[in-house]
Amino acid sequence: MDEDLERGLVASLLEQAGQIDEDAQLQEAIRLSKVETRVNSSTPVDDQLRERSARMKRKAEEELRPYSVKRTSSASLSMNIPSTRSSRSTALAKAQDNESEAVLDDTSKAATWPSGPGSAAGAKAPKRSLAATKEISPPPLRRKVATGSSLPSAAPSKVKIAYSNGALRITRTPGRTKTKNCVNLEDVIHKQHLVSACVFSFFISEEEFYGHFPLSHSSDAVPIYIGRDVNMDPMVQEACHQAGISFKDKDKLSNKQLQSILPTLHQLSGQRYGKNYHAFYAWSPGCSHSKILLLVYSSFLRLVVTSCNMMDIDTVLGDNHWYMHDLPKLSSRAKSEPSSFEAGLLAHLQALSTPNAFLDSIRGMYDYSAVKVHLVTSAPGVCAGIKAEKHGLLRLRRVIQDLNLKLPQKESGDLRLEICAASIGKLSAKWLSGFNDCALGKGTIKVADEGCAVPDLKLFYPSVGDVKKAHESAQNAASNIGCATRPWDNAPDGIKNIFHHYESKDTGRLYHQKFIMAYNPRDSKALPYFVYIGSANLSQSAWGALEQDKKATEATCNTKLIKLSNFECGVVIPGHLMEGLLEPGTEGWQSGIVPYVQTGKRYSLPKDRPWNDPRWVQNWQEDYRGT
Repeated sequence: MDEDLERGLVASLLEQAGQIDEDAQLQEAIRLSKVETRVNSSTPVDDQLRERSARMKRKAEEELRPYSVKRTSSASLSMNIPSTRSSRSTALAKAQDNESEAVLDDTSKAATWPSGPGSAAGAKAPKRSLAATKEISPPPLRRKVATGSSLPSAAPSKVKIAYSNGALRITRTPGRTKTKNCVNLEDVIHKQHLVSACVFSFFISEEEFYGHFPLSHSSDAVPIYIGRDVNMDPMVQEACHQAGISFKDKDKLSNKQLQSILPTLHQLSGQRYGKNYHAFYAWSPGCSHSKILLLVYSSFLRLVVTSCNMMDIDTVLGDNHWYMHDLPKLSSRAKSEPSSFEAGLLAHLQALSTPNAFLDSIRGMYDYSAVKVHLVTSAPGVCAGIKAEKHGLLRLRRVIQDLNLKLPQKESGDLRLEICAASIGKLSAKWLSGFNDCALGKGTIKVADEGCAVPDLKLFYPSVGDVKKAHESAQNAASNIGCATRPWDNAPDGIKNIFHHYESKDTGRLYHQKFIMAYNPRDSKALPYFVYIGSANLSQSAWGALEQDKKATEATCNTKLIKLSNFECGVVIPGHLMEGLLEPGTEGWQSGIVPYVQTGKRYSLPKDRPWNDPRWVQNWQEDYRGT
């Protein structure tokens, strides 16, 4: 079996081994996440996480089973696996590169693949020490994903509706064990009581996520549907091998290739994960980036829209947002037209290739009347006419306009538009102007000139120095974020001046959130005008770009949406709903939903530079220096 497939399958069982030369230690330490990053932490929650990880490993060892996959050139799954720090490097590094939009911009040649298997031709990755590149050869893989519970054994006899009017939470990171308005996966998934479940995420860490579900090799009584970007599936290389398709780390499957290997992918995933595991895949020219959980219990459907990839660095260790809503089950299938939210949700799930078996099981079966937030999605393609208001920037504009918020002018000082995103695209004044106008729901918009001024925005994104000061586990996950506005030295000062340092309120943490907030900075007691949480980063791949439309469409001010290449999903939450979405006892909305320090200082130029993992930037020394 190919090297990277094996790495993906056994990554979370690898222990940290070997040391890294002093010259390469910093760039290697601030790398992709690994399951064991919490080992050196001294907090009680980190001790619990270590215990949970140990339980999962013991369970996996107890459930060792023969496992084989037929192939023409190899009879075993043995292979060489890089030492510890790169246990998930290939998939996650690929994820960071996709999410940062570097592979999609005209400047995409600036992004490079790491040295070793999967390197892009001509890539200039930093030199690595012998210790960092030494490989070990483990025995052939002979295990299946643990299907036993990694959750506490004491469970309620019946799961009850908890979020009847919706809820907005942040991740319960190690420093927030006693903080109100926090959750993680153990709070929202009750595996013993699931009737079925459907999850879509760009990246999924199998060892850290699948233990939350009742996967079974003997029964399909509780069907579990798992969807993702096909390029992030560790099975894809084996499926391509069996189909005679050449596929390397730097490659991206075409839609035609995906369709040709689907039967093999379904077979492989069923053999490995269980009879009730049903894989599905979305394809896009960018990345399939939506992050949604639909958890079906006997009397309700729990909807979760989040910024988390399904991995501990997001769901346990990083600042992220979760919108949750429990939808009561109707006595019979509704015959009336669905609400706009239900219709939009089902349409997006269908676009992600969610199996009809699941969609049919929830269509018209739940009461959406209490949902007051607004769905904002993106789907790849050029959107013109009225259709343009279904996705991306123009969908965001339509939602804000319809809220009739009567936003004050920025010049008054009573309005600030604040953004925090995990990946930053190739920003320009022209694109930011369109983003600003749509995010504020302006009645008149136009395609800005190339030489326009950068709008007054406040962007929170960590500098190199911010990452260097972060907790070790956060540093190890820092390749999960990236900035494609590079080379930094050539960026206009107007762009650089919107960047502000990121400082988590749980000191030392980083994040994967995608957060837009309009509020009054002069009135700390006033609720925000609105917030957006979801999967869309600050890039044209996620939101699209405005272009003049030759077909006159008054609703869109004769503009259309281009360069939209990702699937994205999020919600806009009107500010007047905020207090009702917080956990009782939460100190205030800023405490409850803003996980970072809003007084973070503007970058000091030219000293401060935005964080980028060194391996992902050509001439990385230039971007990596600074603070």
